[in-house]
Amino acid sequence: MHLSSLPDRPFELAELRELNEAGRFRAVFPAAVFDIDGSEAKLVPAAVLVTPGEEGRVVGVGYDMDSGWTRVASEPAGEAVRDQLEAVGRDLQTWARETEQRWAESDGPTALVEHVREKREGGGED
Repeated sequence: MHLSSLPDRPFELAELRELNEAGRFRAVFPAAVFDIDGSEAKLVPAAVLVTPGEEGRVVGVGYDMDSGWTRVASEPAGEAVRDQLEAVGRDLQTWARETEQRWAESDGPTALVEHVREKREGGGED
């Protein structure tokens, strides 16, 4: 999985659902979801993706507002995928805290929305 194929901003929840339904991944799960006031849209700055096939992997990706998407965790998908999903989710939480991700702070949802607006206004929309 190439991070360059991800958008240059946090996912919207609807995009993750579409990605899950498209069959490109075995499963796609949001690891953090933020409501946008005055809108039905929800932003997802952290997700767990399960790639298909015998070589499938459980991959945790987090959005860094300064540098974009980061692969936080990646391990071969085993028999206990549910346990792996939970472990990767914890890895993402730890990463967000340790790297002081702005969206993980108390005013994070506001900062995340402002960041996305700046990206769109600056022509960063894909």
